[in-house]
Amino acid sequence: MGLDMHLYSFPKIEGMNLAEVRSADIHLSELEKENGAIYEKIKEHIKHFEEFDFKWRGLRTEIATWRKANQIHHWFVESVQNGKDDMCSYEVTKENLQELYTSCVNVLLKKKIPHKELPTRPGPFFGSTYYDEYYFWEIDRTKTILETLLNNFNFDTHYMLYCADW
Repeated sequence: MGLDMHLYSFPKIEGMNLAEVRSADIHLSELEKENGAIYEKIKEHIKHFEEFDFKWRGLRTEIATWRKANQIHHWFVESVQNGKDDMCSYEVTKENLQELYTSCVNVLLKKKIPHKELPTRPGPFFGSTYYDEYYFWEIDRTKTILETLLNNFNFDTHYMLYCADW
């Protein structure tokens, strides 16, 4: 139990919006059996996964994950989710990632006050709210994740979504 946070990627598919792509991901097996127009649109975007002898297919790819990094979750809630902490998925833009990256740099390198730049967020099993070694380790790890995404993620061909659960 605890705060688990994820960034996911979905392909942008011509003629489909994000909600339709997500619905197709959920109903992939049914769409494959029907072999209709929607399946024809999505089939080239289906990825095959395997982990621990478990295989699955889908349109969604996990691209980043955190555990109990409540300061990062707080940033997403305030900056992407309009203050709603509701365990729903929210689209993330390149500009969002750049803003979070800047906040990480401000705390790590420019020595901005952590509780003002990236404050912690208490919650059910959200982890420590201290500004300790773990806090700074997660910010450094997040900075590295964001550098990679900002340099490599293609926002023209894919959607990015953030979601958290606990």
